Amino acid sequence: MNALKKSRLKLFIFATFASATILLSTSARAQDTPCAFDDASLSYVGTPQEQARCLLRPVLIGGHLGAPFKRLPSPLDKLIGKSLKVDNDALRLYLVAHNISEADIGGSLSDPVARANSLDPKAPFASYFVIHDVSTPNYLDKPFPPDINESTWSLNDLKKRWANKKVTHVYINRLGESVTAVDFKTELPDPNHGTKFARDHLRNKGKGLYLHVELVQPRRSDPQGKPNNDAIAPVPGFTDAQLERLALCYIAASVRRGAWLVPAFHAAIDVGIPDAHDDPQNFDLARWADHLGKLLKVIKESGAKKK
Repeated sequence: MNALKKSRLKLFIFATFASATILLSTSARAQDTPCAFDDASLSYVGTPQEQARCLLRPVLIGGHLGAPFKRLPSPLDKLIGKSLKVDNDALRLYLVAHNISEADIGGSLSDPVARANSLDPKAPFASYFVIHDVSTPNYLDKPFPPDINESTWSLNDLKKRWANKKVTHVYINRLGESVTAVDFKTELPDPNHGTKFARDHLRNKGKGLYLHVELVQPRRSDPQGKPNNDAIAPVPGFTDAQLERLALCYIAASVRRGAWLVPAFHAAIDVGIPDAHDDPQNFDLARWADHLGKLLKVIKESGAKKK
C-alpha cells in the first residue's frame, strides 16, 4: 500500500470514528431531553402510557437517561391509563393479614390524595408517583457494609433516621418496611418540593401534584469521577422487599386517587436542570412491575376469600 492510500485509509478511519462519536453523543443528549410539560393542564404531554414511558427512562450513572421503553413491562402496560379495579376492602384485608398499618404506607385509605397548586380545591388531584433514592450515606472509597440489607445497619431504622425528615411522603428501608413522613393527602411542607423542576418551574402550582417515595440506598465514589462523588450504588440497587413495599404504596396511593398514578423517576423529571439528581440508581423496573402484578393478584384473592 502506497503512502497516499495509507493516508486516505487513516483519514477514512478517523472520519468514521468521529461520526460514530458524534452520533453516540447526539443520541445520549437526545435521551437527556426533559419530558414535555403542559403548564395549563399541570400534566405531562401525551397519554398516561406515553408519559410513563418518558418518565421511567432508565437512570444511568451521572443522572443520564437510557432509551424509553417501547412498551412498559407487564402489568404497567395494562394498568396506567386504564380504570382502577382494586377493591378498597380487599386491600384492607391484605394489610390486616400482613400486619401493615395504613399509616405506614402514606395514610388512611379513606382519605383522598393531595391536590396541586397548594391543595387548591379546583386543581387536579396528585397524578404522579415519584420514585427516589436517599443516596446516603456516601462511603467514598470504602466498600458497602455487608449488612445494608439487615436490621443491624443503622440506616434501616426508620423511626430514628427518617420519620421526621419531611422532604418526601414515604420512606422505605431495605428490609421492606416503610414510614410516612408526610401523608399522601397533603403537599410537602415548605421549602420542600420534591424535585427541582417543581421547585424552580412549577413552584406552588406543583405543590401536591406529585407524591414522593424515597428508597433507602447508600452510595460510594466512582474512582474515575470527581473527588467525593456519590456515583456508585449497590447492585442490585434495591431489595425485593423494598420493591414489594413500593408496589404496595403505589397501589394504596392509586386507590386513594381513584386512578392509576403515573410512576416517574426523580432523574427523569429533573433531567436537563443544572446539578440535577441521579436517582434512583440501579432500579429494575421489570422486577418492580413483577412484584406489582403478584401483589395485585394476592389482594384480589384476599377480597375473593371474604365473599
